[in-house]
Amino acid sequence: MRKWFAWVLILAVMIGAGSARAEDVDLSAMSDDEVLALMDRVQQEIVARHIGGTATLAGGAYIAGKDLPVGSYVFTCLATGSDWGNVTIYSKKGEGSQLFWEVVSAPDEGEEPESFFITLNEDDQLKSSVPFSLTVYTGVTFK
Repeated sequence: MRKWFAWVLILAVMIGAGSARAEDVDLSAMSDDEVLALMDRVQQEIVARHIGGTATLAGGAYIAGKDLPVGSYVFTCLATGSDWGNVTIYSKKGEGSQLFWEVVSAPDEGEEPESFFITLNEDDQLKSSVPFSLTVYTGVTFK
């Protein structure tokens, strides 16, 4: 019985020590570059685990693996009024082939904004001429 209790105590200490490590990370001791690298790793892990989350971005060009985590997303057009534009995905940081192209526009009154599924691989360039949101794709969702 004593051995069993000792193993339970050791296991409890190990579990507690493992969780304490993540909570005790001293960010103030890290350089700016180290904090940014850690944030990038955390964002990549969030996308890889399909935890969720939405980012709102201005129109522009974004490189997967640099500006955005690699992963699968639901792209939602946030154009307003009579705005419209193109959404494209190119390989090789925009220097490669066109992988995806879609014309998007602001929704008519009472309609939902346009949304579609995209996957961004390392070094893909996502280019949008209108503001948009990206939601981490977590699988099929029924409403």
